[in-house]
Amino acid sequence: MRRVWSSSAGWCDKKTDMTVFLVNGLAALVLVAATVHGFSGPTLVMDQDIPSRTCRYSRAYSMIQVRCANLGLEVIPPTLKTEIQILDASTNRVRMLTNDSLAAYTNLAYLYLGDNFIQEIQEGAFDNLRYLKVIDLSTNGCDTLPKSLFRLPYLQKIYASKNKLSDDLFTHLEVKSPLAFLQLSKNKLNKIPQLGSLPTLRHLNVSENNISSVSSEDLASFCYLVVIDLTKNPLKFAAGSCECVALKSWLATRGISSRPVFNCTEEVKQGCQAPSIFSNRTLELYQRCTEILRLQAETEKARNTWILVACCIAGFLLCLFVGLFCVHKRNKRKKKKKLKEEQRLNANNANTELLNSNLRQPENT
Repeated sequence: MRRVWSSSAGWCDKKTDMTVFLVNGLAALVLVAATVHGFSGPTLVMDQDIPSRTCRYSRAYSMIQVRCANLGLEVIPPTLKTEIQILDASTNRVRMLTNDSLAAYTNLAYLYLGDNFIQEIQEGAFDNLRYLKVIDLSTNGCDTLPKSLFRLPYLQKIYASKNKLSDDLFTHLEVKSPLAFLQLSKNKLNKIPQLGSLPTLRHLNVSENNISSVSSEDLASFCYLVVIDLTKNPLKFAAGSCECVALKSWLATRGISSRPVFNCTEEVKQGCQAPSIFSNRTLELYQRCTEILRLQAETEKARNTWILVACCIAGFLLCLFVGLFCVHKRNKRKKKKKLKEEQRLNANNANTELLNSNLRQPENT
């Protein structure tokens, strides 16, 4: 073992000196690593938080989708891609929809705005959404909805549960949209919404409202209704009126599934029987609804017929054009061939005349 001189400790072992050096080096590395970790930790967390605060684009069923859910947004982002077809802005802090909030996104087909704080929607907020099929406005504070919403040409589903909607919204409301699903649970309705004749409606949910009565007349305008949910409403039928039995008969006749199921035990005990015919008003509303459906079917049939006729005419014109084009090409080829033949004959004649003229010339002596 070699011994070396140290100015502080005199002679010491070389091996001991190396050990101390290594220990000090490891301690320094640990200190540096701890320092770097201490400073980089928050930075990494911030880097992870940044993407979560940004709307994310993706593809869903070949449509462009943007997710802006749960970002604490107070307005609809105005700088999204205008060609988006699905917008999820649910679980935010949006309080108002102006006429300009969604005006740029004209291709929207699915719009999810549930669980916000929306209390006011201007009348023209959805006017530019001509292709909208589904809208979710559930869990907000709306006491009314724009009546123009119910005139969108492709709108099929409205989710508007847990709001403050009242019967005033449906007073003199003219529904033009092909609504098939309407969710209005947990609002402030006192009666079945008056939507006019609506043959497209299949599912109506008005559960957990303040509806106290319902009759076949209330449902006659929905001539192809399949499911109605009336659970947790304070429904009452006048004693001795047989209203429950009449309603149950209408539901059974039209194949409508109801929640809850009406047993009408008391009325049956009183001798109430299913009516053989319903009131004139009920039948009038039902026939009006079916007439609209019949006219729509005839219009669609006529439209399909005209499309078929137009396709046949277009096919005939196309065939005629192709035939004339082929004839033109054939005539052009014939003319070209004939021209080449004439040029060949003219060239042969010219060569013959030149040869004859050469033969007629006297020879030089």
